[in-house]
Order: sequence, then structure tokens, then C-alpha cells
Amino acid sequence: MGRLSSAGNQWTENTIYSGIQIQSTSSAIPVPIVYGRNIVSPNIIWYNGFGAWASVTGKGGQKQWTAHYYADVIMGICEGPISGVGNVWQSSTIPLSLGLMGLTLELGGSPQAVWPYLAAKYPSQALTYPGTAYVYASTFNLGASATINSSNFEVYGILAGSGFNSIDADPAQMIYDFLTNSQYGVGFPPASISGDSLYNSAYGYQNYCKAVGMAFSAVLNAQERAASILTRWLQLSNSTAIWSDGMLKFIPLGDSVVTGNGATFTPNTTALYSLTDEDFVYSQGEDPVQITRSDPYSLPNWQSIEIQGRADNYNTGPVTAFDQSMIDRFGLRLGSTITAHEICDAAMGQTAAQLILQRGLYIRNAYKFKLGEEFCLLEPMDLVQLTDSVLGLNATTVRIMEIDEDEAGVLTVAAEEWPGNVQTSVAYPTQNVSSGAPTASNTPNQVNAPLVIEPPPALTDNASQIWIGVSPQNADPNWGGCVVMASFDGTTYAEVATIYAAAKQGVLSANLPAYSGGNPDTTDTLVVNLTESGATLTSTTAASAAAGVTMCYVGGEYLSFTTATLTAANQYNLTGLYRGQGGVESVGSSAGAPFCLLDSAILKYAIPSAEIGQTIYLKFQSFNIFGGGPQDLSTCTAYAYAVQGTGALGAVATALAVGAAMDFGHVAGDGVSESDDYGTLSGTVTAVIDIGNCTS
Repeated sequence: MGRLSSAGNQWTENTIYSGIQIQSTSSAIPVPIVYGRNIVSPNIIWYNGFGAWASVTGKGGQKQWTAHYYADVIMGICEGPISGVGNVWQSSTIPLSLGLMGLTLELGGSPQAVWPYLAAKYPSQALTYPGTAYVYASTFNLGASATINSSNFEVYGILAGSGFNSIDADPAQMIYDFLTNSQYGVGFPPASISGDSLYNSAYGYQNYCKAVGMAFSAVLNAQERAASILTRWLQLSNSTAIWSDGMLKFIPLGDSVVTGNGATFTPNTTALYSLTDEDFVYSQGEDPVQITRSDPYSLPNWQSIEIQGRADNYNTGPVTAFDQSMIDRFGLRLGSTITAHEICDAAMGQTAAQLILQRGLYIRNAYKFKLGEEFCLLEPMDLVQLTDSVLGLNATTVRIMEIDEDEAGVLTVAAEEWPGNVQTSVAYPTQNVSSGAPTASNTPNQVNAPLVIEPPPALTDNASQIWIGVSPQNADPNWGGCVVMASFDGTTYAEVATIYAAAKQGVLSANLPAYSGGNPDTTDTLVVNLTESGATLTSTTAASAAAGVTMCYVGGEYLSFTTATLTAANQYNLTGLYRGQGGVESVGSSAGAPFCLLDSAILKYAIPSAEIGQTIYLKFQSFNIFGGGPQDLSTCTAYAYAVQGTGALGAVATALAVGAAMDFGHVAGDGVSESDDYGTLSGTVTAVIDIGNCTS
């Protein structure tokens, strides 16, 4: 695309787009199901109203024309209804919010109202998307590349907060919803699920998960067999499911009493039968009880699971469990890493890994035997005792895992050893999973009450300026600076500057008398407390102090100090004072008056002439040391300041200050050609000009 240009000018243009450059949309992917609180990527399901606006940058003969794009968009998130969306990440560890991105959320109810803007502008395309949570925006900013950046939304999904920690989902409720939900579930009949095994008993699944501290936040966003999903959830929660008496039952594998999170799990430890040689059905040439024992050299003694750590912005990372005694005896045997992205807490991951490890290491004996039809009431997960004189079994407790019945009514039973106390996890201290990157999303403390002053002309080089010093509350080490926002009406704010360093500010701990003698003032001591900023002060030479290197603002006076003596944490006695700096008279200050060192941390903001005489409102929006985690502007305190413009001399005073003669004309008859406004008689003196004596 060409462009006419005047001679000598060179124009540079970017690629021109005619539509959104799609990165994350598909009509064939399944709508994700989100349980608990986890992250999911949105999918663009509609857009229209694509447009652009242009900007020109550059000076002289080299200019660049850049297009910035926008569009009306709807992005689907997941099955609804959800309860909300938290943080949003776009290719960085610094979280955003839907509000900062200009997006509005629909929770995905059924029915669901149509987006009013969509109905008004595109009535033929105004769908309600019932049962789908989505976000939308009109004239959504696409930037210069006409793309919607890849992003991840922290979704407060189905059953969020129902788990023991009030964040994740209760696994029992999650499994029931997954199997029976009429909108997105498997379609399993609710009447065929044993509610007692899920919820009601002391040894039920829900009670077990609460006692051991297990809750899930699962994202189902890929095609997978329902049986595979259910098997994984049960493995991670050390439980199993059986089909018996026409009911699906959920049985924890825990074998000892566990108490935690206000719940106590009590396993069933009662053996239903004590079986002896007389009870077994014999087959020709076979032992009545057959034992298979696993080779310890083949068993993993180091088990890892991969979780999605919420404390690390949902990055994936391993949690490991190992048995050092088994490693020392049989050598290191690594188990296959189990993907467990439904676990978002390191402590839960440690529990799951430990239980999987212990079950694999210590449940090693498998038994097989046959019984007559008189034992037909037995079902998987029941306990029985085995006595076999040949094998040396004497009332050995085993747990039935599987029962097959043939046409003759003979039951073939598969069981495993039940030693007790090996399928309960010890709560080891757990380190949160981390990608190694520092946390860049924490919001720092807001600032202390700022110092806002207009120094005299001698300090501003005769320019109207506002000097601002700020520091974080409690000397927050996570504070990286603040954005200075200004307003004339206290409602609409605009960014005017950024501060990156904390001021050394505090208060006077004792009165400082006024001083009229020569410098330095060796009589008075300036006692200051810098606890609010956590700052330190250092001494300097007399020559540097006289030159204003340690210039301070002290309750209306400008002075500098020579010696700083530390008396307590962040508290100093300042001596060797040079008073009345900047041409401002020494007025003295009372205890509690503000103190601030006027060093390079002070923002010096030039006052436009149009702002003199107006009241401005200032907010200081803190950000952290990584430049992220900005403070919500609505929570920032607004500080009103009346701009006076005292940092610059008027025309008359400027001429007098350089010794220029001024003829003011006759008292009567001549018009006023030059004038200065020196304020009220009781106002603070900001400049002193010596024009000599009357006879010179």
C-alpha cells in the first residue's frame, strides 16, 4: 500500500490486517469442565466489528505510521455455571484481571441473558450461549498485531470451595456431579450410586478425603474415557470403586484411623469370615490358596506426581515421595511420574504420592482361592482371614479385590494382603512447588503520607516545581515504586510521573528551635525518627553540608546536616546544622513535624502555568519490585494540594535579584507595567532579595 509524502520525508508502515489473526479458536474442541479453582485458556467463539485507528510517530524526515486494531469479541471459557474468574495471565508471571483487560464475565447459567450490545448491534447473531461461561468486550484492544494474546483464566468453577480448604472441590461431590450431571455428565443413573459409601458413613469416601486433607480442582479439556478419569481420581485419593448389589460403591483403601480438618475416618477392620482348609473349593492339582509375591527389585521406591501449583501461578512441577530404607536395600527404583493436574496444593500432592508409594511397596502379596456359593454375600473390599497349614497362614487377614462366579456357583476370589497401617500417609513438611521464578504478582503496601512541597526559587533554579517524596508503609521490601496519578476533580485520574525510589522520610522526635545566628548551628540538635520509611542516614563533611548535599525539609525549613548519629533503629541525632538554606528563613519546628531528605529519590515535577492556583488531587499507585502487582487505584488515598507556584520569582523580583535597575514610574499618573504578587503579609517568606542600602 503506497503513501504520498512530501519531499524529504520517509514513511515506514506496518503490515495492514483485514481481520483478527486467530491464535486460539476452534469449533472442534470440547467445552472444558472446570471443578474447583484452576486455570483454563479461553476460546474465541465470536467476533465482529473489526477496525483500526492509526498513529504517527517520529520526527523530522523519518516517520512511522502504525495501525492499532480493535474488535467486538466473545471468548468461551468452560461449562457453567461458574462462580467467577480470578487472575488472568498473558505470557508472564504478572497476573491481570478481567477489568484491566476490559472484559465482562457471564457465569454460564441456563437460561442466560443475551449480551445487550450484541442484541442491539448484531441482532441476527445475538446468541445467549446457555450453560457456557464466557467473557465479552466491545472494541477490544488487539494491539498493533491484530491478535488476542494467549491467556489463562483462573476459573472459580463448579463446586469451588466445597473442599475442606474452602478453595478446591470436594472429591465426593465432584465424582457424583461428573457421573450424573444432566448437562455435561456421563449419564450414570443417580439411583445406582451408593450415597452411603460416598457421604454418609464414618468410613465413607467424603469423610476419608476430608480427614486426610484431599481436595481436587480438575480441568477436563481433552477427550478422555470417563473410566480413565474416574480411575485417576480414585488412585490419587487412595480409594477404589466396586459394583455390587446393583450399586456403584466407593471405598477408601485407608487401613487405620485418620483425624484431620474436623473429620475422623475409621476404617472397617472386621473380618467377615475366618476361612480354613475346610472352606476352600479344591481343584485337581492346585493348592487351595495360591500366593504371588512381588519382587522388591521391581517395585518403585521413588514416586513422583506432577501437580499444577496454585502458589506458583499454576505452573506444573513434581512432588516426590521416597522410601530411603528400600532405596538403601534394593537400590533406587524410579516409578513413572503420574500426571495429577487436578491437585493444586503441594501438601495434597505429597499425601497422594506417599500413599501411592506405600501401597506399591508394602502391599506385595496377592492371594487367589475358591469358595462355595454359601459365601455369595462376600463382595470386593471385604476382609476375611485365611488359615492354610501348608503355607503357614494362621488367621491372616486379607482384603478381597475381585470375585468371579462361574455357572456352578463357585466363587474365584482374588485378594491382597492387609497388614494395616501402611495405607495412611504421614504429614511430612512440604515445600511448595515452584518454577524457580520469583513471585511477580504480589501487591506491595501503599505509601505513607507523602511529602508534597514547592521549594523556593533558589532550589528550583527559578522554575515552578512540585517536589514529591514517598515511601512504602512498613518499609515494604516488595515495593518497587509508584505511579503518580493526578486529577482536578478527584474522580478522573491521569498518569503524570513514576517514582522508583523510596524517600527517606519520617518525623521530628523533639522540638527544633528557630535559629538566627551564623552557620553552622552548633547549638541545636535535630532529632528524627525514620521508622515509617525504614531509612538510614549517613554523615558528610562540613563543606558538603554547607553546599546542601544533605539538604532536608523540616516542617517548613530547609537545612542540611553534617553528622548523623544513630541512637536507635532508624532514629538519629543530626548535628552541625546549616540553617536557612535556599533563602528561606529558619522558623523552627515542633516534635511530630515532617522530615524528609531531599536526595535523588525526590520527584521534581514542573508545574504548568495553567495549574497554578488550582487544587489537584494526587494518588500514588504502588507496584512491586518486578513492576507488577499494581495497587488497585480505587484503594489509593487521594491527597489534595493547592498549587501556588512559589518556586519561580516574578518579573520584578527576577530583575532585582540580578541587580537590574527598575524604574517604577510616578506614584500617580503612570500605568503599572510590571508587577509581582508576593502573597499575604503573614505568609511564609520563600525568597529574600538584598537590594543594598538606601544610600548606595
